Order: sequence, then structure tokens, then C-alpha cells
Amino acid sequence: MRITSVRNAYGVKVKKCCASCLHKCVDNDGTRICEKLELKVEQRFKCKQWEMAEGLKNVRRRQGKIKRLEYLLFVQDVRTEEQEAIDNGNMIPEEMSTLDSIRKRFEEETGLSPFIIL
Repeated sequence: MRITSVRNAYGVKVKKCCASCLHKCVDNDGTRICEKLELKVEQRFKCKQWEMAEGLKNVRRRQGKIKRLEYLLFVQDVRTEEQEAIDNGNMIPEEMSTLDSIRKRFEEETGLSPFIIL
């Protein structure tokens, strides 16, 4: 089956398939589900109800932010510590920090914004 493409408002080519659809949902086990059709589907599945995902609509819009390397490393350290605590039985996955709380902690500990202002 051949996958057709469309362009977003900024000229970026987007393939019309489940992977780029607004209605896709991916379970924790990686199963892809179409929320519109309420079916399990494959990544390249395509239907007449396809709509471009919000994130893809804004590609090349130039309103994105660049995250600091220090922030990314901080998040990696927090997640590594949490995973070790889960593996050791000292924590359950539901107790993992939210990204918002990690971002606030980074700002408090470093005095820096997670983003580089250009």
C-alpha cells in the first residue's frame, strides 16, 4: 500500500498514516489504537478519518524552545535514580516525578531556566 503525503502550513511533508494522526493512541505495551475507530492498528495504517497530529501542524513554526544540555542531563539523572529505586523495590512507577516537578527542581537548584533563550 502506498502512503500519500500532505504538507503542513509551513511546508513540511507529512505522511498520511496512523503514526502522524491526531487520533492515534499508544498503550504502555506499544499497542497502537485508533481512538476514532476504536481499533488496534499498525503504524502505517491509513483511514479516511486521518487528521494531522497537533505537533506536526506546528513543525517549522519557529516557536519552539531549545532545552539546555544541563537540564537534559538533570532529567536523565533523576530518571536513572528513580529507575534504580523501582528496580530495588524502594519505589513504584506511579511515584515517579512529573516533568513539571523535575523542571521546577532544576530551576530551584541551578537558578537556570531549562530552556536556552535565543
